[in-house]
Amino acid sequence: MALKDRKVVTSAIRARSHVLKLLGDELIGDDGLAIFELVKNSYDADANLVKVIMDVEKGPLSKIVVSDNGCGMSITDLEEKWLVLATDSKRGSDNRHRSPIFRRLPLGEKGIGRIAAFKLGDKLTLTTRAMNEHECLVTVNLHELLDQGPYLENLKVMLREVDTPKIFNGKDTGTHIEVSALHREAWSRTDLRKIMRLVTSLASPFDTPDSFAVELQALGREKDLEGMLSPTDFMEQSIWEFSFSLSHAGFSWKYKFTPPLWKGVESQSIEKNNDVLLLIESSDSDSKKLKDAPPLVFFTDMLNGIGNIEGVIYGFYQRPEVLKASGNQIQLKKWLADQTGVRVYRDGIRVFNYGEQGDDWLGLNVRRINSPGGKFGANSVVSAISLSLEASTGLKEKTNREGFDNGGAYPRFKQLVLSAFERFEKEAGDDREALDNIIRGKGGNAEPPLKFVDAIENLKAGIRSKKIDPSFNRDLDAIETEYAQLRDVMVNAGTAGLNLAVIFHEIEREVDALAAAVERGVDEKILKAQIEQIYYMLHGFAPLLRKNPTKMVFCSEVIEQASRMRKNRFQFHKVVISAPVLTKEEPDFKIKAVPNLLVGAIGNLLDNSLYWCQVRKERDKRTEPLAIRLVTNYREDDGSSLIAIIDNGTGFNEKALSKGSTAFFSERPGGMGLGLYFANLVTEQMGGVLTLSTPEDVREEVDVPAAFDGAAVVMRFKGK
Repeated sequence: MALKDRKVVTSAIRARSHVLKLLGDELIGDDGLAIFELVKNSYDADANLVKVIMDVEKGPLSKIVVSDNGCGMSITDLEEKWLVLATDSKRGSDNRHRSPIFRRLPLGEKGIGRIAAFKLGDKLTLTTRAMNEHECLVTVNLHELLDQGPYLENLKVMLREVDTPKIFNGKDTGTHIEVSALHREAWSRTDLRKIMRLVTSLASPFDTPDSFAVELQALGREKDLEGMLSPTDFMEQSIWEFSFSLSHAGFSWKYKFTPPLWKGVESQSIEKNNDVLLLIESSDSDSKKLKDAPPLVFFTDMLNGIGNIEGVIYGFYQRPEVLKASGNQIQLKKWLADQTGVRVYRDGIRVFNYGEQGDDWLGLNVRRINSPGGKFGANSVVSAISLSLEASTGLKEKTNREGFDNGGAYPRFKQLVLSAFERFEKEAGDDREALDNIIRGKGGNAEPPLKFVDAIENLKAGIRSKKIDPSFNRDLDAIETEYAQLRDVMVNAGTAGLNLAVIFHEIEREVDALAAAVERGVDEKILKAQIEQIYYMLHGFAPLLRKNPTKMVFCSEVIEQASRMRKNRFQFHKVVISAPVLTKEEPDFKIKAVPNLLVGAIGNLLDNSLYWCQVRKERDKRTEPLAIRLVTNYREDDGSSLIAIIDNGTGFNEKALSKGSTAFFSERPGGMGLGLYFANLVTEQMGGVLTLSTPEDVREEVDVPAAFDGAAVVMRFKGK
């Protein structure tokens, strides 16, 4: 039996009046962001000057004014657009028209930015005038408005046209907003300076498409803003400058190194067009679900939904010796404290809150743990990334205006920018090392890191005093235990010749740096990642120092084990891998080794070959399959032998040939620079030598087909 409806009602969806307070007071993050939203509306209105007046010393009569000289609004505009929440007047391709004077695309698109005023105070008075129209006046008291009824449709606002203008005289146009009945009663010096920093950074100092200026006044509090520095005051004091462009024409960049005038270190400038950009691994979880491997090389289709990316990076070295050479060390440090970070601009107007103090959206600080000697932290760069608003449709701003949504094209955008940073750091590496050498030569080395035990204690004390999650101490205890064990084994076993001092030095330095990070109040997630990385670094090198048994092992066994562990990866990437010793085409022989160390070393070399073969295939658009060959040779006359890993990848450049097996040197984006170093240590521990070369260099010793024209890494072992 079919059931019948007892009652069917069609009902309207309604919103409670309280939604206005939620949208204004709770959706907008802070006062500075509320002012930012009002100023963005002025930009959309074709203003070229916006004045922000903080008149906050009058108690209950205090007010904040945002006044512009834009196109203003008529009474019809107020009724049909300004008073319509979530209006589509700026949203969608049909409504996003360029402004008549400066040809700007509107920044606002959600239609709720005007409610940001209620984050600041409960009363809003708006005076506006459009060309050939009367001046219009609107006054809204939020409490009185909400008292009119429980639902939005109950609320009414009075709009007035006036015959005699009070603000916009003659032919002047624009919009003048006064916010009073302020929520904040006291404004500290820090509050005002924070808003000043925000206001002065709204328009890009590097790439502003037209004249758009924002001025801030703090009436009666002028002294609180004295001595503030502009975003460009000390730009010329940068040591490094790197500008880049990612466009459908490819990747182009220019690098400049301008060190202090010290003997033995020289400035230089390099420029390349249509260069190859190697990509750092994307953090996008979706990339791990792809059927095909994620790309390793930038290709222009990656800009879909993002558009061209222009960037400039000014790098600073905050060592006392370098800062002192500027001649204005105190002011420069103060300026860097205010201005460092990576900001994002669309059509020359800033996307909040990228680059704000404490924001590290690219994760530059965490990356420094992986390769501390060659990376720049967020507090060492002043950078601007510029986008086209029209082309970056795949980047949607969050409703609360705190950056882009994490979906869409954002992970790809972040990956591309971070990859460009990686290229900058690669170019700056040798110059940075030259600076360090000069400083050490002058006897001006920075303060040495604390002893490890002292650094750990400082870190624990900082965690206690800052009331940080006490579980961090368990991680630190694990690091302390692991460190002590490795140190003891290294000394007791007489294995100091392994040259692991560099590893311990870096760990000690980073623990000391962590203590300073805790003191600065760095986000706990960043601290956790740094602590974990230090532990993994120690743990990864533990096999080198533990008393693993040395024994005679067949060469075929270690090669087969290292290859088998990567079987699935090689099949996925369609790698043609050959090892004549496994197919009995080459004679097998025994080597005196610690088997698991040798397997690990060969595994690292196979991983490197796979990566660089993929890079070459993508870069050169090759149709040839990826190919890796493990060849061996044994000389019966003296018992010497070798294992060579040879591929058809990119090969070694000149720098890699000379530095490839040193700790923390890596040409691979995001690489720790420890793979070849580890293989070199294992080879040395076995009394051998590891060499880097081209396949051509080893063809007289081993059988290498002509197709293998990339890199050759050879582990050579002594005989009797």
